[in-house]
Amino acid sequence: MYVAQEIQNRMLADAAAALDGRRLILPFKKTDTRPINSDSAERVDIGLCCMGMDSSIAMQDDMGYNSLFALIEAKRGRTEADFASAYAQLFTYSEKIYFYQIDRRFVWGIVCCGTIVNACLFSNYNVHASPDMDMSEPAGRREFVRLLVGWSLCERNRLGYDQTITFSQELGCYEVMVPQKDNPRKHTTYYCNDSVVAAQREFGRHCRCLLATKEKPTVRVPDGEKLKHTVVIKDSWTVYSHPSDNNDQRDDDDDAETAPRHMLFKWPEDGFVPVEDARNEVRLLKKIKDGLSGMEELDKTYPEIEDGGWVYQPLALETGNNVSVIDSTREIVGGPDEETRKDVPFCLHMRYAMTPIGEQLRKVESVKELIVVLYDAMKCHFEIHKRCNILHRDLSDNNILVVREPDKTVRGMLIDFDCAIDKSVERSALRPERTGTQPFMSIANLEGMDIERTVLDDWESLLYIVCWVGTYGINEHNPEVDR
Repeated sequence: MYVAQEIQNRMLADAAAALDGRRLILPFKKTDTRPINSDSAERVDIGLCCMGMDSSIAMQDDMGYNSLFALIEAKRGRTEADFASAYAQLFTYSEKIYFYQIDRRFVWGIVCCGTIVNACLFSNYNVHASPDMDMSEPAGRREFVRLLVGWSLCERNRLGYDQTITFSQELGCYEVMVPQKDNPRKHTTYYCNDSVVAAQREFGRHCRCLLATKEKPTVRVPDGEKLKHTVVIKDSWTVYSHPSDNNDQRDDDDDAETAPRHMLFKWPEDGFVPVEDARNEVRLLKKIKDGLSGMEELDKTYPEIEDGGWVYQPLALETGNNVSVIDSTREIVGGPDEETRKDVPFCLHMRYAMTPIGEQLRKVESVKELIVVLYDAMKCHFEIHKRCNILHRDLSDNNILVVREPDKTVRGMLIDFDCAIDKSVERSALRPERTGTQPFMSIANLEGMDIERTVLDDWESLLYIVCWVGTYGINEHNPEVDR
């Protein structure tokens, strides 16, 4: 509070100071409390939020995961067990921020054990902790004050927020900038107030799927009312490899809680221009569309891209002009030394808008519909493999959707080509690589057998999907499935 007051006094007293984009870091009033929108009994020790520079210097009410900037976990002692417990809690709660905030690229947290404070930055596959700041020493207190001042005065993207996703108070919805297919530095604005997939884990691709439309609302969208959505926007972070690296094995399974196990991490040089590698989903979907063109019977059985590409973050606040930089791990953690790079995957931020919009497989209303949906999806799978030489490798109940036509008939759509490979490009397709969603992985895949992964592994996954649906039922939500 003292630091916030000092910052406010100095900024407001300086007539030349730019207040736009600056903020005060203030704590919430309640401590050791359950956030108001939490669905569990977890209790956060201290929460911090961002407020406008002209806000009243006071503790804030109504702490929720959707408004938290950073979390603080505190312990009285400073033993190894105290630190381990504080970090474990911070991991759990930070995951909730990703889930509730669609515009978070990374998350900040603080661990305080006794007089020792560590600031933590949670990126896609790693946690980066600061050196100890001892609050009983002047040097430690000085470093902590510098941290708070930095958070108050830095660019918004340095706080972990995505400047290409902003909430419009005037429209009552999010404005999402989607890169254009032919020029990712330019964008098309979509409008969104609903999502079908939130970031589910602390580490991984942080994949989100948002329902959106290009049509700008003419009036403010009333609370609780949904826009008439026309596309799905998929937003995720992918481990980047240059086409020359395609023979390196890797595992981009979002279920993994650690960094991809088989990736030889290579960071490109500063100022590099990314290219679409062999496993780039946009590239694969473009090839699929070209390969299946003219096959009307496969319409709406695979996603088609309207816009999309690498995300560029604007740096107008820092540079004073319309400059943007490609959003990557380097923009989050800076340029680590060579030794650190070996353990930190280089990720790029990707976003694209697709049609049609589908529903979860459990939304089928009869066994007949289930059969139709699975047939359509596997017919699409067969033709993609035959005509495009692309192997999906991640069949699951989440990657086969139900598409309902205006006349109520249904189609099945195969989605999520993040784990797919173009066998005409990658020789590594002939080598074993563990990918997929665990309950539906083939035995050879699950056990890591040293045999070629083929289309038969995907068909085996289909059998497990049928068994899964037969066990848990259709057109219902069974809590056991999530557990």
